[in-house]
Amino acid sequence: MHSNLLSTFVPARRLTVGAFVLAVLSACGGRGAAPGGPPQPGGPGGGAGPAQPVTRNQPRGSLVPNFDATPLYRQMGLIARGLPFPILGRAAFAATPSADSTHVVVGVTFANAALTFARESDTRFRAAYAVGMTLARDGAVVARAEATQQVVVSAYREISRTDETLVHQEILDVAPGRYVLTVAVRDEGSQRATQEQITIDVPRFAGRGLSTPMPIAEVTPRSVTDSVPFLLLNPSGTVVAGRDSLLPIYIEGYGADDTPVRLLIRNEKGRVLSNEAVTVARRGGMRSGVVEVPVRRIGIGVAQLTLVPEGSTDSASTYVFVGFGGDLPVATFDEMVNFLRHYATPSRLDRLRGAAEEERPEAWAQFMRETDAQPSTPEHEELRVYFGRLLRANSRYREEATPGWLSDRGRVFISLGEPDQLLEPTITDFQRNRQQVWEYQSMNLQLVFVDVTGTGRWRLTSTSETRFEQEYRRRLR
Repeated sequence: MHSNLLSTFVPARRLTVGAFVLAVLSACGGRGAAPGGPPQPGGPGGGAGPAQPVTRNQPRGSLVPNFDATPLYRQMGLIARGLPFPILGRAAFAATPSADSTHVVVGVTFANAALTFARESDTRFRAAYAVGMTLARDGAVVARAEATQQVVVSAYREISRTDETLVHQEILDVAPGRYVLTVAVRDEGSQRATQEQITIDVPRFAGRGLSTPMPIAEVTPRSVTDSVPFLLLNPSGTVVAGRDSLLPIYIEGYGADDTPVRLLIRNEKGRVLSNEAVTVARRGGMRSGVVEVPVRRIGIGVAQLTLVPEGSTDSASTYVFVGFGGDLPVATFDEMVNFLRHYATPSRLDRLRGAAEEERPEAWAQFMRETDAQPSTPEHEELRVYFGRLLRANSRYREEATPGWLSDRGRVFISLGEPDQLLEPTITDFQRNRQQVWEYQSMNLQLVFVDVTGTGRWRLTSTSETRFEQEYRRRLR
């Protein structure tokens, strides 16, 4: 947690976090999803029916890397906006003392890099941002929250962080029903801004039922509904495979009923991975507590967590995500194995590919241990470099029918990096048999690419292909 953490409630409704360091990737809201977003188990009447699959907009099995997860986040019911000012957020719901009112907890997270920092000293940099949240019904604004906050960091490298390092949270009270939730964030230094809307269905609790299961960073469980929830959401609901062992989920149960609660975990295809009883302790007039969900039970990728009292048709659910790390793509397990084709040996990739879903977190952790040349550091530097090259290769070396990262020039660039020298005769486009020569002096390696057709389809010569494969295999070993 950053030293500049601000955790003060303003009129018992706002929790603003000036610089809460939270490595987040993706997640979702609970009850009340956007249309087309997370399915509610069993339909409108509740229950623990099978989840609908959550899929990418890009076709399954596509070889084009799509590292923009915004469409996936939105499909999961997340408040999501991509570049140039990315934000992620979620809405969750908890009971108030009145059946005619519900707490709507809204958390949004974004990156330091989205803000304009001013230097105050050699070790102090300051930025400011404004956040506005509104709930509208039938075109009229019913509830509104606005705030301006300061962010102070003590190292220059912190101002360029691109992971979601800032969390801002508001609690709005409204009557049950359907609303349009609008979240707007503005950088006060540049006036750049972003805005996103989702539709939410705010539930009626009436002294019964379960709150939204909430992925949290901090919480003090409530014992009565006439106090405001004191918690900090993890807006992305993300944990990292191989690094995190537990995902904390906060849940509240209302009424005098102490019926046991079961937790169902489904993967993105709707398959039930786990179905176990969990304990939600009674505290005064309600039940509340943190359920620590083992990451190994979730697998890797999108998962739906559903809590349902034994024998009841009522339920509450949310989506979470087990990712690969803050510097790695938000991807399914199969997509990640596909992306790694230029990085690891076929045998290592086969072990990942052959792991059962419940074994994937441990298989990934083992892969990371085996391939990390600097295990004492928190990052996997080689993978970070690899995916940076992959993105550049996909942009630079795209051919008519081949993604850039799968072209000959792309795979050489990803595997060996920038050539020390690139030689290309000055000839016109559409000229057949033009050549490019890439020289890697430290490897004593010269590779020749030929555009046989003159249409920009560059291929390694047979001699260069052999030399590249020898160097590539040597580096893998």
